[in-house]
Amino acid sequence: MVTKTINIRESAYNAPKAHKREGESYSDVILRVTEGEKKSVCDFLQTIDPEVRSEIAESVKTAKKELDRVKPRKVSL
Repeated sequence: MVTKTINIRESAYNAPKAHKREGESYSDVILRVTEGEKKSVCDFLQTIDPEVRSEIAESVKTAKKELDRVKPRKVSL
């Protein structure tokens, strides 16, 4: 990984602190906040609490089952 040293005001250095998540580096915060790096849904889900991820997964499974029941997928060969 390439690193660069930059000079910024202390207030600019402290600003990302309010947005920092557990385990995130300042680079991660800057990229996330500025949308400098597009992440996949899987990358995003890894940032969510495991308990909440489980709830989301169950909701998706339930919704998919309901959609498949109402409108089954057509299988093309």
